[in-house]
Amino acid sequence: MTTATLNSPAQRIGKQLGRILKHAILTQTLEISGEAHTAAAKRGATVSFRQVVPYGATAAAPNTFSNTAAAHLIQEGVTPPADSLVVLDTEVTVNKFGALYGYTDQTEALGEDDIPMWMEEQLGERLGDVREKIYIGAVQGCTNRFYSGGTTRLTTDEPVTLNLVNRITRSLAAAHAKFVRNAVSSSVNFGSVALQKTYLAFGNTNLQQDVEAIPGYKTVSDYGKMQTAHEMEIGCVGSVRFILSPDMPLIADVGAAIAGTNNYSTTGTSADIAQLFVIAKDAWGHVAFRGLDAIKFNNISPNKVDKSDPTGERGYCSGTFYDCAFIANHGWMAVAEVTYSSLTN
Repeated sequence: MTTATLNSPAQRIGKQLGRILKHAILTQTLEISGEAHTAAAKRGATVSFRQVVPYGATAAAPNTFSNTAAAHLIQEGVTPPADSLVVLDTEVTVNKFGALYGYTDQTEALGEDDIPMWMEEQLGERLGDVREKIYIGAVQGCTNRFYSGGTTRLTTDEPVTLNLVNRITRSLAAAHAKFVRNAVSSSVNFGSVALQKTYLAFGNTNLQQDVEAIPGYKTVSDYGKMQTAHEMEIGCVGSVRFILSPDMPLIADVGAAIAGTNNYSTTGTSADIAQLFVIAKDAWGHVAFRGLDAIKFNNISPNKVDKSDPTGERGYCSGTFYDCAFIANHGWMAVAEVTYSSLTN
């Protein structure tokens, strides 16, 4: 007598649908520190910003003043000479960014999963990351640079240290940089978060253990009633708050030789480098056109028949936005290049 088994006779389907599993979502952090500038639409893609250079400074060095009281002493009956203003112009060009997904009418009509909905979700996450990459690319161009334990990228051989943090904050203070007192909210709600005076430091999560080892480090759990600037904030050292993300820049095998150190290296020869961005108020900004600053989503159903698709075979999900980023004052931010510990057993 033949007994039926699980696969005899063969099953027509033989599978059951499991839950939709979670996927990794890119982390946006840097955007909270930039000043948002809105420009009028229908007036061209180039926006020109102007700032007045303080008396005694130059356009090449706008943060360093040379001034004396004696130079402003007025003699009786003598009209002092008239001075003029020096201005510094910054021109930026706003670009359009976007992405497109496509699907067939049978995907929508017969498929078991809501593919168009997933495409819309992916567009939001993907273009949010694109926007963050635009901002990172801009601040990487800062000329106020520091190298932990060295003078160039090739000689960098130390992680983030208290000495490095102090050198950076001294540089920002000398450039008359202002503390950040408000940060753009990282939630879906519009608005800002009020902060105690601080500078914001953005880096990769690989830096966390080295930051926590800095003397005087205070974790967010020790803040008391002080509000965090971002959910990824781990703590502070003095006036610098550290906000870390796994999506901030790492550069493999470009630092000093790791022999005799605890520095991490991808190949085991030269140290990997992480970039740390320390931001003061008004250091950088981004520009979007009024009414076009948010991501615009479109879902064109296959049911929309036209001459390019007369039988309604294809549907599309798209997202677009306009944006650009620029550094307003190089002295009001810093880029530090540091190593990070290997954490070997």
